[in-house]
Formats: sequence, C-alpha cells, structure tokens
Amino acid sequence: MTALKGLAASSPIGFLAALGMLRVLTQDRNRDVRIGWREGYAVIQGLDLETAVAELMANMSGRDKAPEFNWADSPRKIAPEAYRAACLGMDGNERAQGFMAGWATDGVIRNGFIAATRMDMTAGQQKLLKSLRALAAKITRQHLTHALIGGAYEEQSSFGLDPLAVRSHAHENKSPTKSKPPGKPGLIWLAFESIPMHPVFPVSGQNAYTTGWRHDASGCDYVWPIWDGALTLEEVYYLRTLPIDALARRCGVREIWCSHFGSSGKFGVFLPAHRER
Repeated sequence: MTALKGLAASSPIGFLAALGMLRVLTQDRNRDVRIGWREGYAVIQGLDLETAVAELMANMSGRDKAPEFNWADSPRKIAPEAYRAACLGMDGNERAQGFMAGWATDGVIRNGFIAATRMDMTAGQQKLLKSLRALAAKITRQHLTHALIGGAYEEQSSFGLDPLAVRSHAHENKSPTKSKPPGKPGLIWLAFESIPMHPVFPVSGQNAYTTGWRHDASGCDYVWPIWDGALTLEEVYYLRTLPIDALARRCGVREIWCSHFGSSGKFGVFLPAHRER
C-alpha cells in the first residue's frame, strides 16, 4: 500500500480529502482502489502514487464546468423550487445528484429556503460554489501531489476546513484585510470531492443534519472514524453514514476523532481536532 503523508488521520481536512480521493478514483475514474490508515496517515491500495495523481489530474478536466458546481453560486438561500429544478436537470447524472444531496435538502424549509450543508462555512460576499469553480480551474498536478504527500501552504482560502489555516487576526503581523488566507489548493479540492459522502437529511421538526456532524448542548462537531484494514468506497460510505454514537461499537473502528465547529472573525472553521477514542 502507498503511504500518503499529506492526508493526516487527525485532521478533518485530511480525512475529508482521503474520502474525496477515494470517491474520484473509484466513481469517476473506475479504478479498483481501497483506503486504510497506517501510523496516522492514509494509505491507498491498488494504485501507486504517480498513477493516483495522474488519475486525479485527468479528472480535473472540465471539472469547473460540472453541473454540481454550476447550479448556483451558493447552496444557501435557495428556494426549494429552484433546487428541485436543478436536481431534475441532472437526471441520470449519478455523481451530480450525489453532490446535490450533499449540498442541501429540500426536506426542511427555513424562511422559504432549503437547508444547506454544514460544510459551507462561508460568510459575507464569499460564495462557496462560485469559489470552488474558480479553485477547480486553477488546480495543477503539483497541487494534487502536495495534497497526497504534503507541501507548502499558498494564498488560498480553505473555506474553514483546515484547522492549521485558522487565522488569529489580532495576532497576525499584517492586517487580515491586506493579506490572503493560507491553504493547500489540492487538499481543499479533494475534501470537497467528498460532499456526496456527506448527504444532508431532515430530522424531526425543522432540523437538518449533515452526515458526520454531531449536535449537542456544546454546539456541533465533525466526527470521523479511523479503521483497520483497507476499505472500498461502498464500505467507507456505509461507515460514514452510521449514526455517530454507533461508530464506537463498530468492529474495525480503532479511533474516533472530533473537530469542534468554531469561528474566525465572521467565518466558520474547524478547530484543532482531538481523539475521543
């Protein structure tokens, strides 16, 4: 198995990017691959590093034009009729419809709008889908290589997914209004490729939960399992959709990690993770 030192088990963005990589290689590129964890990092079974990067890069062709990123500029403040029309326009496109289930649900309507994913932590003028289209258009092979094996940060918003990129504002040596946030473009992109593995679903009343998130009196957290062995996309998808409180009882789950949802200025962010088990 090939070790991927850029995908850390202890980081929410590392876990999300590992799932996104697995989805792309399996669903989009028709590769027979599995993913596991060793010494705190993801490992891939079925492809060597060079081939995996080549396949991921080939998949970027026209990705910024894909319907799942072009039906709106943001999954927020969308009328249910517009969402349903967009879904109907993607009839027969399994990947696009998977993303639509991950972006929002029309099973809960709040103030006339559908309930959007918790993965959208943008604020103000930042629009997630519009920003992701721009990110897709600039992804290079080097970006994807750095995502898998590690590399330097660049001027690129991580959209709240990377705790290491959280800005301290008052403690920075330059005003945040005069500098761009740090991020790893390839890692961020692969993390968002996991959106179909995090569908939004309605619960009792007017509540909607995003898969993988836990809500309690202290706020909300993204919680993820690290497992023994190497699993296929279908097996990981099943594990990811289990209720959070069922993960500890699942055979093969050896670690459970948690990242609390916090804020940096007006933007939502994942805070540094801690191990729960």
